[in-house]
Amino acid sequence: MNFEPGDIFLAATDVDDRNVDLRNHSGPGRVLHHDAALRIKGELRTGLTGLVIGLGYDRRHRELLVTDPSAHVVTRFAADGTRLEPFDFLPRARIGSIQYLPDGRFCAGVHSRHGEDAARPLPKLFLCDRDARVAEPLAVDVDGGKFRFHAVTHMTLAPDGHTLIYVSETGRRVMRYDLAARRQIEDFLVFGPEDVRGTYGLACLPDGRLLMATGMGAAMFGADGSLQRTYDIPERRGWSRLQMSQDPGRFWLSNFFEGILQQRDIETGELLREHDIDRKYSLCGLAEVPRE
Repeated sequence: MNFEPGDIFLAATDVDDRNVDLRNHSGPGRVLHHDAALRIKGELRTGLTGLVIGLGYDRRHRELLVTDPSAHVVTRFAADGTRLEPFDFLPRARIGSIQYLPDGRFCAGVHSRHGEDAARPLPKLFLCDRDARVAEPLAVDVDGGKFRFHAVTHMTLAPDGHTLIYVSETGRRVMRYDLAARRQIEDFLVFGPEDVRGTYGLACLPDGRLLMATGMGAAMFGADGSLQRTYDIPERRGWSRLQMSQDPGRFWLSNFFEGILQQRDIETGELLREHDIDRKYSLCGLAEVPRE
């Protein structure tokens, strides 16, 4: 199953969705491999039991990175679908999100504080350079989310190429960190205590506007953090992942609870494509093989 331009990968752990206990939710690690038309090509199996939640595509090395926080491993797949040995420079941590930078380095976000000694807090973000074989820990703020244990669960990069915008899932804050200066900077926005929205997957547009899943739907915010629009999306829980599509002017939005993936127009919100993976409580990250 060679990776081809336009291919789409979906994190979809092989869970039993007939008997769900989200406190102990796991299954054989699986990534669904589709072509650009979302026709299934095959599966990639991590060989681990847990919950695959994040994907990152390394265009320089044509590799897919697959995160499973409960397994404390980032699995790699080569362009022919072969499972590779994990990076030996990455710490054994609950890494759940990957964000590539323009120069080929990547940020690895720690998904949660589960198992952490409160007296000895661990890093929540690493700046990784595979050429130098370094994973530099960064001291970043985290929101904690509704249940106070989430860390860096979703990330995107601002147009300047060095400001990381990130959230703790179900939280109140959309935070920012300057990777060049190695310092926390002012939050992009903060939801008020009475706001029913939460912070989930997000994507930054070239003009600085921000798209974000809000749990019950999705919204667009101006570069100044002001609400620009909400999207006409069925108001049901589980809209947790959002990212840009390779198709110009479009974004991907997915519902974890329902197993539904949508592609929508950024400016109008029009539903352009919908895909059901036929598995509830499984659909998480998405990655695409660049067409160029």
